[in-house]
Amino acid sequence: MPAGVAKVRVEPKIETVLNDSTTYFVSPQVLNVLLENKRVMKFRRSSGWAVVGEDPIRIKPKTAECHVHFGPERRLNPKSQLIS
Repeated sequence: MPAGVAKVRVEPKIETVLNDSTTYFVSPQVLNVLLENKRVMKFRRSSGWAVVGEDPIRIKPKTAECHVHFGPERRLNPKSQLIS
């Protein structure tokens, strides 16, 4: 690779047919959102077309994609909380 040329990671695109029969190539994250919103008729897997409602499909819950912590903040220095 020539000097000064950065490698760019190309995210795979998934051929997806929406309920209105339009076809798009979307990222896995976009496909998850479309599936959650029941906008997908079918999408292409390496083994062939997966038809929504006929084939088994796993949808990632939104909480699996974002890392939100609901517990107490333990990273703060206890002394920093005592400053008046």
